[in-house]
Amino acid sequence: MKQFFKNSALFALLLIGILFLIQIAVYFRIKGKTVTGYDTLEQTSNVNADLVFMGSSRCWAHFDPQFFEDNYHLKSVNIGMNGHSDLMASTLRLQNYLAKNKAPKFVLLNIDPFISAGSLEHNTKMVNKNDYARFAFFPKEEDQPFMDYFQFDAAERYIPLYALFKYQMFIDCVTLNKSNSFPKGFELNDEQWDTIKYPISDINKKYFFKPKDMPSITQALKELNDLCRKNNIRLIAIETPVYQVTYDTIAFERPKTICQKLNIPFIDANYESIRNKTDYFYNAIHLNKKGVEEMNKRLKNEKELNTILKINP
Repeated sequence: MKQFFKNSALFALLLIGILFLIQIAVYFRIKGKTVTGYDTLEQTSNVNADLVFMGSSRCWAHFDPQFFEDNYHLKSVNIGMNGHSDLMASTLRLQNYLAKNKAPKFVLLNIDPFISAGSLEHNTKMVNKNDYARFAFFPKEEDQPFMDYFQFDAAERYIPLYALFKYQMFIDCVTLNKSNSFPKGFELNDEQWDTIKYPISDINKKYFFKPKDMPSITQALKELNDLCRKNNIRLIAIETPVYQVTYDTIAFERPKTICQKLNIPFIDANYESIRNKTDYFYNAIHLNKKGVEEMNKRLKNEKELNTILKINP
């Protein structure tokens, strides 16, 4: 019996050792790369951009770094997080970026009625959690807050390969077939809105924050602004287009009111000429390539934005 337990223990140790070696091999395979296009924590290390874009998928899909580099001569990077409109996610993402880069001169935050304050301890937004599983095993100190945000448990953090298999990321890590998903540095969608398959609807309005949420959102935005000020960064808020069926004047004025209270510059790029045409969207709240290009044409004439970005803080 003793020999059985001894052999079992040796087998377990051997298995753990093999798994650990494979985990290490995977680590070096994906180091400094993105696996799916959304896991950009390492890819955006040592970028040292002058201008950083932040926000949810509407940031990730709407801001073309190359346009801002060409027009404002500011090295730019988009670190928007698909599916995460909460300000807690933006704050954590900026903290992570600052731990790996020099502070930028400007942060351009996509803001709209979809934002929320968010919470580190009680986060319920798990969109793209699988994409961050690659960072779960013995996470670096600067990545630890994200592991807490996505609520990776002890097994996922300390058992080799467990998180990669649980979230079905192992094959992607080995093949890196999706590593070049967004070569433009943002999620450029060159497609037309199929209104037959995806009918026009105002369903997204149900996700607007309510007046009762304004105090918590104001506090969360203040904390993000304080983080920027601490690092000598100028925070700018910008509202980008939604299709007209989603637009509501009162709802889209609320983010502006919050920004005015906090003395954060607010750019209203929710242009009527864009939001009235389906040709510029691939769904009710995201611009397609044509829409992004049209918005950029209008931004060239946005006086306040031009004044801020062309003057070093």
